[in-house]
Amino acid sequence: TVKISSIGLKGLEGYLVQVEVQISQGTESMVIVGLPDASVKESKERVLSTIRTLDCDVTDQKIVVNLSPSEQKKNGPLFDLAMAIGVLKEKGQIKEEIPQDTAFIGALSLDGNVVKVEGMLPALIAAAGLGFKRVFLPYDQLISIDMLDGIECIVFFLMIDLILYIGGQVSLPFHNMKTQFEDTMPMYKFQMDFCHIIGHEHAKQALEIAASGGHNVLMSGPPGCGKSLLAETFPSIFPLLTKKAQLEVMSLYQLAKEKIPISHTAPYR
Repeated sequence: TVKISSIGLKGLEGYLVQVEVQISQGTESMVIVGLPDASVKESKERVLSTIRTLDCDVTDQKIVVNLSPSEQKKNGPLFDLAMAIGVLKEKGQIKEEIPQDTAFIGALSLDGNVVKVEGMLPALIAAAGLGFKRVFLPYDQLISIDMLDGIECIVFFLMIDLILYIGGQVSLPFHNMKTQFEDTMPMYKFQMDFCHIIGHEHAKQALEIAASGGHNVLMSGPPGCGKSLLAETFPSIFPLLTKKAQLEVMSLYQLAKEKIPISHTAPYR
């Protein structure tokens, strides 16, 4: 039995998933257990097609894949790559040992290409938090890997390139997945600035406390007393996002399938 590490997602939170692969003689089939949903069950066709393109013969063999922890429901095609690596390792196509601090995330196409999926950024953040030192993943222009500290992200397009790389036979081409993150405090111009409001000293003090401490605010008062004006200028006194907070914002927007420009300011509605 071969164990390959991957990352599962439960909302925005990621958790470790051990992909266990066992191959035995029997009717040619691939069974996935461990509470997979429909999107995970469909992975078997993509995995089988990919390993056939790599001349890996699984005729008259039964492949059983267990996604652990088995009590946690799995969803999405994030585990495709880990499953394929597990099958190839079990079949002897990959002879090198795969370190335990290495994770694989990504989906597969039928021709052996590795493609990006939704949720890769929160999965990478979770991998770094779980202590992984290296992650193999497909290229995604919306992910800035230089913002992830303490983890090596190895980017590739083709499954064959990954196998050769693991065997030490080829160097993967460099893909620029970097976005400049300045630690200096840039100047932002707001259409309506907090400093332009005259009066409202008590309300302004309350908003300043809320902005600095991250507290909730409920505005109450008759029409025309200045609630909307204060609310529209509120973002101009928000503290700049930390790198961790910026990654969380980007993760939320990616999971919602919405594009957001990388910004130091917090999103506000």
